[in-house]
This record gives sequence, structure tokens and C-alpha cells, in this order.
Amino acid sequence: MISEFEKNLPVIEKIIGYTFKDKSLIRQAFTRASFCNEANVHTSVGFQSNEVLEFFGDSVLSAAIVTSLIREKTVRYEKGIKTELDEGDFSNIRSNLADKKNLSENIKRLGLQKYFIMGEGDMKLGIENERSVMEDLFESIIGAIYIDSAFDMTAVIKSVSIMLDLSEYLRAAAAPTRSYKNLLQEWCADKKRRMPQPVYEKTNESGPDHDKCYTCVCIVGDKRLGEGKGRSLKLAEAAAAEAAYRALVKGKKKH
Repeated sequence: MISEFEKNLPVIEKIIGYTFKDKSLIRQAFTRASFCNEANVHTSVGFQSNEVLEFFGDSVLSAAIVTSLIREKTVRYEKGIKTELDEGDFSNIRSNLADKKNLSENIKRLGLQKYFIMGEGDMKLGIENERSVMEDLFESIIGAIYIDSAFDMTAVIKSVSIMLDLSEYLRAAAAPTRSYKNLLQEWCADKKRRMPQPVYEKTNESGPDHDKCYTCVCIVGDKRLGEGKGRSLKLAEAAAAEAAYRALVKGKKKH
């Protein structure tokens, strides 16, 4: 299994946009505890799992996202910094990006879970496709990059941007991704309207694992009011919410 991983290492490095100086770190990022438990019985090498790297990567990922937000969404001026987004907007963007489901979806999109180094028990259970396992892998990779790069946040951000498709997400967040969902929810909940709350439904999923495109529709009551596409379900839902909200507002102005 180790030798098979070594063969695939150039592919993995290309996917994440980072070439390791110390290959043992990226190998460890993909190593499950189940492999260590089984291998260490038969060898004195003493393999280490990705659990500690995952712990480090959790915090580093948050710092990388915040650093990207500062770079992309704030402007320095004579009185400090200014931005069109408020604290709540930034908090939601960070939470959505670092969300366990989002991390696991992107690992699956990139196809990285198939390179796990794991024990026979895990292989039989297909554990590599579990959400929490893929999320741990994402954070382990970030932790490994942070250490291998001598704590270079620029290198980390480059890989995070690739693995989360960060540039597209931040472009969508120019008007925060949550805004149209909230505006639509508030519109429907208004006492004068008393409309059912919006429901989002995935209608299509296309493209290879590393380049998925999702299509969602926004349904209010029995009406399909908006459709949206995106590289993740969250972005597709956000686009559908915006389309639905604009359709409602436009329709109201006609009356």
C-alpha cells in the first residue's frame, strides 16, 4: 500500500498545488490509524497516523481562510480597514468554508479519498468515503503543508484556494452567500405575505469528481422560482436563492 501511494504522489501533489520537500509528511496525512495499528504489529518502523496533523490543520485552515478574507475583502485606509461585509458576514463565510460537509465534498470532488493508506478493516468497510474521514484528510493535508513549508501561510492559502475553489466562493461572497437566502427567507416570512419557507432541491450533478457542477432549484410552495449552478451545493443553492429573490421582487414591482 505504501509503494502504491508513492506511485500516486505526483498526482496528489498536482491536485493540491503543492510539492513536498519531506514526502513523509504528505504520506502521514493520508495514513489512517487502522493501518498503523496493523502495520506496527509486524514492523519496528512505528508508523504514525494523520490524527495529529488533522488537529494542527484544523486551526491552520481557519487562519488561512481569515487571511484570505482580509486580503480579498478589506481595504486599508487612514482610519484602519474598511469593508462592505460585517462581522456576521465574515463569520458565515468562514463557517461555510470550514464546514465539515464542505470539506468532505471537496475531498470527494478532487478524488483524494481514494489514496488513503489504511488497514484491511477500514478497506472492507469503505471507510474512506465517510464524511468525517474525508474532512479529517482535508485538515491533515493542510497541517502537513504548513509544517513542510516552514509555516508559510502563502503556500497554505494557495492549496486551500485550489482545494476549496476559494476564488469562486469569494467572488460569490461579494454580496455574501447567505444574504439572498436570508433576504428570501425574510421576504416569505413577512406577515403581509405569509408564504411558505423556501426549499432547495438538487436537480443535477455533472462533471468528473475533480470538477463537479451542481444545479439546484429554489421552491416556494408549489412554485419553482429560481435555478442556480455552482461548484458546490452551497454555491448552487445561493445562486438559486438569488434568482428566486430577484424574480419575486421583479414580479412585485410589476403590480
